[in-house]
Amino acid sequence: MTAHQQHETDTTARNAGLVIVLCAIASIAAVALDSSAQGSDALSILQSMVKLRDAHQLVHIVAMTCVGGLMFGFTVLSQRLGLRRAPVLAGLIAYAAGSMLMLVATTIDGFISTDTAALFATESPEAVRVGYWMIQTMAGVALTDIARVAWVCQSLAAVAWASAMLRESGLTRRLGVIGLVSGALPAVAVVAAGQAMTETVVVGILLVQGIWNLTAATYLLRGAQHAPTSDPAPGRLSTHMGPT
Repeated sequence: MTAHQQHETDTTARNAGLVIVLCAIASIAAVALDSSAQGSDALSILQSMVKLRDAHQLVHIVAMTCVGGLMFGFTVLSQRLGLRRAPVLAGLIAYAAGSMLMLVATTIDGFISTDTAALFATESPEAVRVGYWMIQTMAGVALTDIARVAWVCQSLAAVAWASAMLRESGLTRRLGVIGLVSGALPAVAVVAAGQAMTETVVVGILLVQGIWNLTAATYLLRGAQHAPTSDPAPGRLSTHMGPT
């Protein structure tokens, strides 16, 4: 690899690290700023959802953007760790699956549910009850189950990447230890909570994911110069067994 190519690779890694940091902060802020519908009956809840629709959808647009940004950042992370390593490739596949599921969950929560509320809020009392039941099914069952599977996929990805880091030395190995713990905790929380996914559990998962995100960003920002930047060419034996 030429010096110019090395410089471009390191610049991409640093940019990816910054993207991960920004998306981690923005995604947590989006959740904190999101407002929930209030009401004493089905009609008032639907009307509240319609009133909050624009702000609610804006928050979810930010969240969807963050999903894409994190996908970019962790793709670069996988490249730096070496895509020919089985744990790294498995991690990228698992994270991509989790990201797709998270986009589905975000679409349901941010757009489909509020548009459904707007569709039924001005109809007859019977239609209002049907609309409220549909939203309860989407938010209480479909959304929760999709998010749980997505978190498990992302957790498996973090554990896979962290296990690859543990095989290195120095800073990378220390980050791998942090990543292994913070990466596994969301899956443990999902299994332990079951269907009782309270707001406290969700916030806890997001905070732990934030720790892993910052760990990965640190690797890209500070460990880029010590990470493998490319895989050995096919048919050529690498004489270097450790990080470059």
